[in-house]
Amino acid sequence: MTTAQMPAIYRRLATAIGPEHWQGAVARQEAAIRSNPFLQDYLRSEYAIAYQLEKLRVLVAARGDVPPWAFNDRSIFPALGFAAQVLGVLSLCTTKQARTFVKRVKTAFSSSENMHGLRLELQAATHFTRRGNQVSWHRANNTGTFDLLVDDLGPSGLEIECKSISDDKGRRIHRLDALNFWGEVWKDISAVAQHLRNGLAVVLTVPNRLPSDPEERAALTRAVVSGVVAGTSTSLGGGMELRLANFEPEHLSAAMAGDRQTFRDAIDAATGTTNREAALYGTPSGGMLALVIQSAVEDDVLDQVFATLKDSASRQFTGQRGSLFWVALQGLDAEQLMSVHEQDSDPSQQPTALRKGVSDFLTNAPDHVVGVVFGSRSGLYPTDDGITDMGGVTNFFVKETSPHWHESFRAPLRGSGGIS
Repeated sequence: MTTAQMPAIYRRLATAIGPEHWQGAVARQEAAIRSNPFLQDYLRSEYAIAYQLEKLRVLVAARGDVPPWAFNDRSIFPALGFAAQVLGVLSLCTTKQARTFVKRVKTAFSSSENMHGLRLELQAATHFTRRGNQVSWHRANNTGTFDLLVDDLGPSGLEIECKSISDDKGRRIHRLDALNFWGEVWKDISAVAQHLRNGLAVVLTVPNRLPSDPEERAALTRAVVSGVVAGTSTSLGGGMELRLANFEPEHLSAAMAGDRQTFRDAIDAATGTTNREAALYGTPSGGMLALVIQSAVEDDVLDQVFATLKDSASRQFTGQRGSLFWVALQGLDAEQLMSVHEQDSDPSQQPTALRKGVSDFLTNAPDHVVGVVFGSRSGLYPTDDGITDMGGVTNFFVKETSPHWHESFRAPLRGSGGIS
């Protein structure tokens, strides 16, 4: 796709799907953000495709079409790549299939989970078609409920089941839940926080998860507000603890300009926690508030990921041909997944938990499972001659001892963006 093709691609997508769907998605997120400012970064990231398409819709409404200069904006490239993929599928559909697929695309704008799932299937299908393979969407019936069939691999094709694994998988405290809780706390401490001149870390530890009962949740909110206003660490009862600690805001502010790991390390140092979600607020007086919720029970992220694959392996494939899982780890970017691969490739280092987990899974998986592909969160990657590619790094593991393994399965997994 070239920049010259982009205006037509947007117009065709708007005609096929209807711009009101991304307009409505953005309007809903902005309403939520107005009620809780801590949601801004999270929701705008989760609904990035809708926001990018809405930017184009606004230009069309104002100018009658998208001006050519707008397509030099790299921030909209993921949405245009998504549009091209959707249109590519529609071009191969029968009239009935097209109606079903259009409905699914419209539904994808209703929740980030639906959009992540659809984008993953499109990414997997694009991966194989770009390598010259024939891919068809599988329709759920009595021959399995997997997502894609690569028709021209192996004796009778390769079944693919896509799994989008959110960053919340296996975590006791989910990000949206934490942000909503801090939003409730913020309503009562915002006036006090405006005058904060130093760094203040507020760390809430719960026995397992945040309470789901509304009354218990409201009582916890009031207790945290009282502790913050009083400026003292305290036990809140029921195994819950509130800890307050000061830190130098300049150190955290400076780390924001660095890479992800540097920023992560700075948050951990400021809050006295390890790899926990933090909501940050810079005050008008030059201070900074860092809000963290953590569980006393350790997360079991990888255990839950492989439990999901184990359950799916016995239910969703036919068992009659080679089957592959295509897994998107939404919590990892390409650089992080590449770092995992580099450690596993170095015999002087211990294998990562990912390699150990996938080795154990494949050893015990049903015979028809021939491999697992792990993909990073999607992003934009410059290639040769000014070309930008959309997607992410993939790290794949295969099971050649499977009676359904076929050597033709290997070649399409290699190539640009793939690591073995």
